[in-house]
Amino acid sequence: MSRLLSEMTREQIRRVAPDALAVFPVASIEQHGPHLPVYTDLLLCETVARAAVDSLSEEDSVVLTPALCFGNSHHHNPFPGVLSLTSSTFMSAITDVLESLILSGFRKIMLFNGHGGNTSSIEVVALDLVNRLGHPVSVATVSYWDIARPTLTGKGLIADPLLPGHAGLFETSMVMAIRPDLIDHEALKQLAGSFKSGGRIFEPLSGATALTHGVWGAGPGASDNPAEASEELGQTCLQIMVQETADLMATYSRRA
Repeated sequence: MSRLLSEMTREQIRRVAPDALAVFPVASIEQHGPHLPVYTDLLLCETVARAAVDSLSEEDSVVLTPALCFGNSHHHNPFPGVLSLTSSTFMSAITDVLESLILSGFRKIMLFNGHGGNTSSIEVVALDLVNRLGHPVSVATVSYWDIARPTLTGKGLIADPLLPGHAGLFETSMVMAIRPDLIDHEALKQLAGSFKSGGRIFEPLSGATALTHGVWGAGPGASDNPAEASEELGQTCLQIMVQETADLMATYSRRA
């Protein structure tokens, strides 16, 4: 039987839902510099989730739902190709889908995030669903890069401030590994040359999150220099993230 909810019949869902973990990917459609496709976040999120689910053993009952491709991306609106939902609409949409999964019988759900701008919203949705709305479920929220952050940074593959970044070293390498045909290499070369050596658009602000109006529109649309991006780095990161995501899904699915 397929692990994809979209390929299952209603009766198959009825049988597996009470004991299964439903994994619901959420991402975005937004600009990713001049060199990457606007569906980069959705591509990476779905690729990691699908590969992780496919690698699980038969004893791990995990169902992968269709993704919500639109996210909270208004900060990228200075550029074309941004299809964004307001925070309230985004949160309402996720809540509606989660409640639909609950009505289908699921009692364990993982919100699997692929866009940094969604992080705060999905955490609030999970808090409200379990506490304010009082649904008898367990909901986990996770961004796919955070699952493997200790390994990726510990091995020196990606510096912590560059993970995930935006259209920089990490995401460009990942797209090179998954869909290299979608990269505009001439635009990539020009973008990389516009950064100072090792430069980043946003310097870290320890202990705080700063939101500044207009900062994305004033830059090139990428957070850090993708000059050192490579398919090899992307494949290595992908393998680690898939394995550690699969481990997390298996562990959570077995929780009582």
